[in-house]
Parts: sequence; structure tokens; C-alpha cells
Amino acid sequence: MPEPTTSPVLILGAGLAGLSAAVRLAEAGRKVIVLEATRAGGGRARSFPDAATGRELDNGQHLLMGCYRETLAFLRTIDSTDGIYFQRNLSVHMVKPGGKRMHLDCPALPAPLHLATGLLTMRGLGVLDKAAAVRAGLLLRGEVARPDDNETCDSWLRRLGQTPALRNAFWDPLIWGTLNDDPLVSSAAMFTAVLERAFLSTRDASRLGVPRVPLSRLYVDQSLAYLRARGCEVRLGEPVRALDTSGSQVQGVTLKSGEQLTADTIISAVPPHAFLELLSGTWPAHPVYQDIARLKTSPIVNLWFTVDRAPFSEPFIGLVGSPLHWMFNRSQIEGSVGGDVLLNCTISSARACIDDPSEALQELLRGELERYFPGKVPQIRLFRAIKEKRATISHAAGSYHCRPETVGPIRGLYMAGDWVRTGLPATIESAVQSGHDAAKAVLA
Repeated sequence: MPEPTTSPVLILGAGLAGLSAAVRLAEAGRKVIVLEATRAGGGRARSFPDAATGRELDNGQHLLMGCYRETLAFLRTIDSTDGIYFQRNLSVHMVKPGGKRMHLDCPALPAPLHLATGLLTMRGLGVLDKAAAVRAGLLLRGEVARPDDNETCDSWLRRLGQTPALRNAFWDPLIWGTLNDDPLVSSAAMFTAVLERAFLSTRDASRLGVPRVPLSRLYVDQSLAYLRARGCEVRLGEPVRALDTSGSQVQGVTLKSGEQLTADTIISAVPPHAFLELLSGTWPAHPVYQDIARLKTSPIVNLWFTVDRAPFSEPFIGLVGSPLHWMFNRSQIEGSVGGDVLLNCTISSARACIDDPSEALQELLRGELERYFPGKVPQIRLFRAIKEKRATISHAAGSYHCRPETVGPIRGLYMAGDWVRTGLPATIESAVQSGHDAAKAVLA
């Protein structure tokens, strides 16, 4: 039997997938070399100092759930769990145009009774809406057992007889937030995968969590410190130009600088478009990689702004029927006291406004503040729009088969990222799970 290799594993990309893979391998005693194109790392979950606000801003606001078991395991390993605020029980507050509130407060009951009770007692829903919620709850276990990736979320909700009011207050905001796509096109199979983990296991699984420290501090800094303490090499600002192969075996990489690194084990944890650019020869024509090329993307726009006072008292709130799907009080979440209040808005699947100038987005924000918080509209002081044109892959119905497995046709090359076939939509949990899956495959 051949001796197991002890050469370092090359990991391309220091986003959540790459960092979680590296940490898991280092935890198992393997040496890794992390190559990251940027000088900061973090991928699409990073933060940066902003001169205008004098604060460290995230490139996007991220919600976590109690069912993010891989993410929580990763954070425990790097000793960073204290950077997240978790609810005791699932609680979601929504506001309708005109200022009327809706509250979903789930009691301390076993799952899924906690959600059923929360929906049945939700203020702002009528008798027919609550009957529809009961119907969905009764059918849910059967639905998650036979997911159909060709069915859209809209079709699925219609088939389950969900009312417009219940959709506006619960289903549609959850779809926008977890799938980053329109319910009219997004896959019901991907949505039911979320529902199964969040609402059919334990009550704690459905709790929402919000990072209370900047994302780079939560994920990146702690990971890099963990890796360096174990003798692993992290090379920031080192973009990879090409994957080097011989036949069907990976042999290393060529950096943009021209330097060549030899390796027989590589984990690629870069976005799909960047991964395809690394392939050479006839590999781009391989069916697995052609499927990756068919994946579409969905953008997110994040609006950061300071106001003289917060228009709501909760850490975050949903805006029913608004393009500004969620609004977060970052000052409250981070425990900042005094001065202007820092808020953040997330516009999911922002295809309609991704190319709008900052001035137009600020006017959109001002109009929505007037529409949802009449009589107590805060004054916008500082404003910044952050656009992620390729924030996630699109979860359009029928697209899951295009996502690749961890192990592909090139021997020694493993794929990781929120876009690989994890059984989940492209979330933080999917990214970390993919990293752990790739590390497991390497160790095997």
C-alpha cells in the first residue's frame, strides 16, 4: 500500500469555503498553503474600513440560523462564537406600508409546533391565512421527502394553498432572504431543504443569528491566526493564473506572477466563473465544467446609512412588499451608544437596481422610509451603496444539476464553495459545509 501523502494541500481562495477547508485540514494535522488573490480575504463575507462613517462596514449583511451546524462548528474551532447574537426563540417583526406591524413570535415548544403556534397567533393574519399555515405545516414533512427541483417556489406555495397575506408576511421574505431569488423562478427543492433543517428538527434550529462584529473579524482574522499558529502558510495578494495538469491528474498551479507551485492535492474554493478561468487545454469542454458554465448569478445591493434616530426598536425588521427586504440596526446589534445610528438595508436579487447610481438608490431608500415609517421618518446623514453583482448563484428551478460534486474529473482537484452540490442554497452554511466536505475527501 502506498504511503499517504504529507505534502501541503494547496487551497485556492480565502473565503469561507477555503478557510473552513484549511482549518479542518490543519485541525487534522495536515499542512496547507492558502492562496488568495486579494490582500484581505473573506470573499463575499468580508468587512473594510469606511472613511465616510468612520466604521468598519461589511460588504453585505448576513443572517445565520441555529441550524447552521457546520458554520457553528467552524466558529467553535477558531474560537469565534461570541461574535454572533442569537435569539432565544424565533422572532420576526415585519412592517407594512403605512407603519402597521406584524409579529411572528414562536414559543418555547418542540419543532415544528413552535412555528405552527407562532403563525396561528401572528397578529395581522386572518382566519383563512392561519388555516393555510396549518395546511402547510401538515404537508411539510411529505414535501421535504420528495423535493422537485423543477418546481418553482411560487408554484409550490400555490399548490399548498398559501394566501397572499401569509406569503407577504412569512413565505416570500424567507425565500428572498435564503435563496436570493424571486419566488417566481427559484427552486422549491432548495427552499424545502432550508425548511427541513430550520423547522423540522429542533426549536433552536430556527433561531436567527446576527454577527455583532465585522465579518472579517468574525471569520477571517480568527481563521488566519489559527492556521498560522499551526505552521500553515497564508499568501494574500497571490492570484492564481492557471491549474497545471498532466493527463487527468492535477500537478500544481501557476501564479499570476509566473511562479509555479507543485501539488498533487488542491482544493479550489473560488467562485464558479473564476474556477472556469483556471482550466486549460480541453478541460473547459468536459460536461461537468460545461454545466458549471451554465450557472447564472443573482446580485445583492446593500445600503449603509446613518440617521439621526432609528425608526424601529428591534435589531432588524422586515419590510412587507418592499424592494428593501430587510433593515438592520447595526448600532444596536454592535452595542454602539451615542451619536448617529448606523442602519443597513439588504436588496436581494437586485437585478432591477444593480446598475442604478448611488443617488437613485438613496432616493429609493428615502421614499421607502417615508412609506413604512410615516410620522417618524429619520434624516439620512451619510449613505453608501455596496453592490455584489455576483453575490450568489441563481437558484432558478431546474438548475441544481449544474452544480458540481466536490470530487470532479481531475484527480487530486476538489471543488468547494457555496455553489457546489451541498444540498443547500448558496448561503454561509453551504460555503462552510463545502469546505468541510472537501477536507473530508482529502483526508479520505
